Amino acid sequence: MREGTLVRWTTITLSAIGLTVGVAAVLGGRQEPPEPPLARRASINPYLRGVAALGILEAQGRNIAASAPEPGLVTDVFVDVGDTLAADAPLFKLDSRTLESELIRARAAVDVARAELQRAKDLPRPEDIPPLEASVAVAEAVLADREEQLALNEDALRRGGATSREVSLSRYNRDAAAAELARARAELAKAKAGAWAPDLAIRQAELDRTQAEVSALEARIARLTVRAPKAVTVLSRDIEPGEYAVADPNRPAMIIGDLSTLHVRAQVDEEDIALVREGAQAMARTRGAIVQDIGLEIIRIEPFARRKVDITGANAERVDTRVIDVVFRVVDKPSTPLFPGQAVDVFINAEDVEPTPVSGS
Repeated sequence: MREGTLVRWTTITLSAIGLTVGVAAVLGGRQEPPEPPLARRASINPYLRGVAALGILEAQGRNIAASAPEPGLVTDVFVDVGDTLAADAPLFKLDSRTLESELIRARAAVDVARAELQRAKDLPRPEDIPPLEASVAVAEAVLADREEQLALNEDALRRGGATSREVSLSRYNRDAAAAELARARAELAKAKAGAWAPDLAIRQAELDRTQAEVSALEARIARLTVRAPKAVTVLSRDIEPGEYAVADPNRPAMIIGDLSTLHVRAQVDEEDIALVREGAQAMARTRGAIVQDIGLEIIRIEPFARRKVDITGANAERVDTRVIDVVFRVVDKPSTPLFPGQAVDVFINAEDVEPTPVSGS
């Protein structure tokens, strides 16, 4: 009996010791792990009341997508990434040999039309007049002879030496000679008058048409050389000589832009746009290993709400919302370089915008 009691108390004592050791072990293992430092500081809105938006850096006046005007083989690429170009500088050229062959034929047609017009203007030819004048002289002589014959026959008829039929035949011959003289004189007058005005107008119109064809072909050939619309820098190039270019604005051959002043295009949520005012203080903040603040100045608020297309990937981000573009000018560049297309966080001060009270129902 006494031995059983000893065993029971020994078991209870060992259980209590085990429980105490377990509790102590658990309590000792519940130490808070050290909080690791942030890789970079959080992008916090610096204004007490402000609007935050996603911003994309772009060249002054937007990034320009230089596409091929029509599908074709690329024969020359005149620039490379980073080149600074003057206005109207060539970027790349498409194959124009087919149009150039048509231009040769069109220019030959112009020469023919110009020669035809000049030939009409040079009428009459000097050697054409003397034969016509001789024809008129012969016709005049024949008419004089026929009139003389008619006079003799009429006199003979009065004296009974000729018949009325002979007189009628002489009169017919006289009239025929007079008609031939009139025709010869008309031919001479026509030759001396030169080309007919409507004929000259037709030949002039033909010359104008052929010259217009030449101008149209020259314009099409010039169009195949894509040029810079203004002073720009080549931002990207996605084309090489020998490639086949497609006329697709979604696949531009080059991206160019004016980097003299950088702009930021911020997508402001339609629910926050009422807090944005012209002239409001604003700033942007870069992302990445080195965070830099950028001074901004509002240029304009574009009056069109569009579907959101740039997604940041945040968990709370809504993709069915509409945004309004607010364009800023970079007025205070950071020490690190900025690149068109780079995403930045934009913050707009709205502390001076009075909130609108909600009326009760």
